[in-house]
Amino acid sequence: MKSKLIIACAALALAACGQSTAPTEEAPAAPQSLMEQVQAMSGENQLVAGYSALVAYQQAHPEAQPPCTSPRGTESRGIVPADVAPDSVYAAHVGSLVLSVQCGVLISRAQFDPREHWLVVYAPAATEVAVVNCAGPNGGDVCPAPIPRAAAPAAPATP
Repeated sequence: MKSKLIIACAALALAACGQSTAPTEEAPAAPQSLMEQVQAMSGENQLVAGYSALVAYQQAHPEAQPPCTSPRGTESRGIVPADVAPDSVYAAHVGSLVLSVQCGVLISRAQFDPREHWLVVYAPAATEVAVVNCAGPNGGDVCPAPIPRAAAPAAPATP
């Protein structure tokens, strides 16, 4: 009985202060997508996140060879535009944030190896990164920078 009286007094005291007896809970903010999280980072941290995501991906997918043991270079390729060249490796990733990671030995005389060049793709609303190896069938690199654009339509001929 005594506890009910204390609770009632507390409720009246809160009401007298203009507060309700039951606190209102705010809805939690919607979780950011992986792409939004990376975009919120500084440019340097985006590149670190890209390399870290590549290493984590390769640990989970041992078939993604050769493993990246050290980064030689990283760069952001930005958001893949809608007018990307349809025959490029980027065409499947329109609207996604793409980071380039070139792995290999840190010797300046060593050639870049396309087999050790990777794209880390952060797609809108995706919960995981997509990883693309840049080695082409003929041994060349299929991930050029900047992102290739579709050819602009030819201007109509004037009579």
